[in-house]
Amino acid sequence: MPELNLPPGFAGPPLLQPAAELRAGKFSDRFIAYVIDAFPFFAGYYVCLVLAFMRFPQLAAREELPVVLAAVWIGLCFAYQTVGNLAGGTVGKKIMGLAVVDREGRGLGLGRSAARAFCWFLSMPIFNLGCVIALFHPESRALHDLLAGTVVVEEGKPRSGAEATIVFVGSVLLILGMLGGSAAFVLSQPTPNDLKAIAKAREGLLIFAKIEERYKAENGTYTASISEIAQASGDVEQFKSAMLELYDPNLFQISAGNRGYRISAAALDRKRTRVTVQQGP
Repeated sequence: MPELNLPPGFAGPPLLQPAAELRAGKFSDRFIAYVIDAFPFFAGYYVCLVLAFMRFPQLAAREELPVVLAAVWIGLCFAYQTVGNLAGGTVGKKIMGLAVVDREGRGLGLGRSAARAFCWFLSMPIFNLGCVIALFHPESRALHDLLAGTVVVEEGKPRSGAEATIVFVGSVLLILGMLGGSAAFVLSQPTPNDLKAIAKAREGLLIFAKIEERYKAENGTYTASISEIAQASGDVEQFKSAMLELYDPNLFQISAGNRGYRISAAALDRKRTRVTVQQGP
């Protein structure tokens, strides 16, 4: 029988593996792949939010910032999922030996890849219920697989018990490393309350600077005496109260002379961040 040569585009995407040999991916493998794929985007969103609070306080004060950042990272995740589906699997799936195909075992085209990526987000609400469906489905198909007409399968020959254990343990260690690194980063960053304490401490030092200038105008020199600054403030009791609310009293330093002054204090954030104001050399 002569070979039938079809015009380009009519043959369809190549089979990744024969339909008869399709093996549904294990839920445990899919879960690890999901964490590997999703974690960088959740972490990226949070890191950007923290950096915005740290470096751009005026921008961070805008209520729409979290929504805008979320939209950006969701868009990046959608693009990543689409490209991953088109390539036969995302990075997480490749690590776990999984592939995304249609019901006949064929690779996905651009349209179905994008549709599956969109449906992937539909599986996220309500504690990832759409993904949990795969735990009970006979073919380990999640909600986004059912909606897009896809299935996640094991790629290549089945792993031996030892190989499966090594991959699983290695993947768990990778996830724990990512979570540990994320936790360390979060704990090392100032919280919104820390940032407020630092901002208030800096504002307080500006008031100190004005009092120092007033004192010099009246006495011809700056002063290193907190008592004299308190007297010059006009309200000693309010001055003392503000000091206790803004600064660690054990870490307050002041030096002054005819030509200038330097005031250094520790804000009441978790790290006791140093704030400084000075005039002259």
